[in-house]
Amino acid sequence: MAASNSPACRSLPVPPLALVPRMSPSRGPCRAAGSRWAPAVHSRLALLVPLVLSLPGAAAGKASQSFHPNCAAKKQCNRPLEERDPMLHEVPSSLEGQVPKGHLKPLGHADFADSWAGEVDVVEDMDPETFWTKYWPKKPFVLKGFAKRSPAFTKWKDDEYLLEHFGEFKAKCEPKNEDRLTDYCGQVKHGQKINCGKDIIPYTETHMRLKKFLPHYKDKDWDKYVITQMPDAMGSDYVLPNFHSCGKRDPDDPGPEGGGRWMTQMYENNFWLSFNDGNNFSTSVIHFDMNHQIMCQFDGKKEWIMWDMQSESKKIPMWSNYYKAKNHEAQGSDDSPIDGERVDLERWPGMKDAKWFNATLEAGDCLYTPAFLLHYVRSYGRNVAGMSMFQREERFDPKCNGEAVGEPQTLDKYDVLWSFPEEDKSLLGWNLVKMGFPNWKRSMLWPLVKRARKHKDKKLRKKEFVQHMKGLVQREGLKKAGARINAAWKAMDEDGDGLVEAWRLFRSRELRFIFKDVAVQMEGGRGNQEEDVEVNRFDLQGSTEERKLEL
Repeated sequence: MAASNSPACRSLPVPPLALVPRMSPSRGPCRAAGSRWAPAVHSRLALLVPLVLSLPGAAAGKASQSFHPNCAAKKQCNRPLEERDPMLHEVPSSLEGQVPKGHLKPLGHADFADSWAGEVDVVEDMDPETFWTKYWPKKPFVLKGFAKRSPAFTKWKDDEYLLEHFGEFKAKCEPKNEDRLTDYCGQVKHGQKINCGKDIIPYTETHMRLKKFLPHYKDKDWDKYVITQMPDAMGSDYVLPNFHSCGKRDPDDPGPEGGGRWMTQMYENNFWLSFNDGNNFSTSVIHFDMNHQIMCQFDGKKEWIMWDMQSESKKIPMWSNYYKAKNHEAQGSDDSPIDGERVDLERWPGMKDAKWFNATLEAGDCLYTPAFLLHYVRSYGRNVAGMSMFQREERFDPKCNGEAVGEPQTLDKYDVLWSFPEEDKSLLGWNLVKMGFPNWKRSMLWPLVKRARKHKDKKLRKKEFVQHMKGLVQREGLKKAGARINAAWKAMDEDGDGLVEAWRLFRSRELRFIFKDVAVQMEGGRGNQEEDVEVNRFDLQGSTEERKLEL
């Protein structure tokens, strides 16, 4: 890690519109001891992008409470503070002196100064050993200026380029200001029923081709942005940092074709595209994700507020309480009921003490976001970003799988578990946006490899292969797979002796295709991704409305 006098550190200006405390000019590993607060509260937001009794940080309350959509989703708080109705953030006279400082203020406001823990490290270089030993698995950092190496940094600023090269690809779209209250309406959480008001805003999901999105996304009334699985064709424009290299591979895993074993197995790639006119901004909910993420910003700016769940989870309410601090694990991603633009410290007074830190991701920067890092994001202007993920089960191999670390490569050089549209039109997941799908390699391929290695000759027998595969496809309901199983074995058993080496399992295209289809079937098959249909979900019990868009 760069020391405070390292040439890798730079003095970086604080965003001029910050509602957050003003820092000293140096950031990250160069942070000086003299960091100080701004002398006055700034009234414009320059950081990026709602429980009940018995929840962490919750005040005593009723057995059942009502919840409402967050302020930004209602388009009341998706703009600078001075442009909002002051009444939204005014503490009622009946509560004066009874609620903590910061009540009804947005995250990052100077009223939260006492719990601010600083800015994340900003570095200009990062090597694998430093990353795996000093940052992984919990510490985020900004890799300043790295995204400028990507052709995407210039090419993706041009809508005509996106239209010409990627316009035919389908993309998933959501509202610019996220609200996930409908995930919990009517459910019982921690012994209390979640009652949603009549002002409920449905969770809206739409799939459309980029060529239909691009002509509309700068319209003032177009409340959609692209958050989708990245088309493989975009990979050649995107240079991925190599600090996460040297993820340990199985001895028989060759790594990506044409690449090297030094390249860490990637899980999924995503693409973001939005437009926020004037001073408006997009917002996320407060949430954490299950995978390690590398995001590169190619246009616009994102501002992040973050919390370390292991140290702060007792102070922050989460809807499902999936995270367990003892072993730093979670059974699934989760989000918080707290409104990031109007923090209710009467209901959740513990939030005032939750230590938070922040980062500004400007065009040309990349950000490492660890799994389980709780975060809230605001996005500004025309906003374009790409993200690649690797799973938290990956581990550092100091010997880098027997190879030297190569120079940073474009995404298309990596092996990624999930492709889009997919490797072949015959696949069940063809043209299906697959986000958060199972790790078929770890859960399906590795057990077969282990079976092979139980034998003295380290070879898999045909009988056990067929038995294992038929059990898998039958259990998950994948039909007409018998012939495919036999064809996969035949392709691997080239000499016909009924034995297959472990390395052949890793290289089998036919076997990989079966595993991918099984994984898609596990996620409900092809689901409902009809193009140009807006699906509005009011709860998780199936209350939905569909509307055909005229585009």
